[in-house]
Amino acid sequence: MAITGKVAKIVDETTVVITVGAKDGVKDGMRFVIVTEGGEVKDPDTGESLGNWEVVKGRLVAAHVQEKMTVCVAELPKSEEGSGTRTLSAAMIEVSMPGRLTGKLNVLPGEASGSPEVGPVRVGDRVRSVE
Repeated sequence: MAITGKVAKIVDETTVVITVGAKDGVKDGMRFVIVTEGGEVKDPDTGESLGNWEVVKGRLVAAHVQEKMTVCVAELPKSEEGSGTRTLSAAMIEVSMPGRLTGKLNVLPGEASGSPEVGPVRVGDRVRSVE
């Protein structure tokens, strides 16, 4: 089951403190995403609401777990881990919109709605653990 909380403090551009800790089941190395809502999505066949699209603003790794809070650091994109250099803009895109640099789909241009504007990470943003 996912552990959910919020960003409680922004230390700097690589470190945040979240509102969940050991009492909630957080362990060192656990991964989290910072999320915001991207709007409602409907089933194209039935028109039924599928709920709100969850947009990832950033990815975190638990670095120091305390009883009621956890210090997390920004997770490096996989292509940056342990290897050479990458342009800053490519790294920023990958962190803010994961998967955007992996390739393109052949889509009908009129059906593409565009990415929602998610804005910067803020105190109070929702976080949840990921597997």
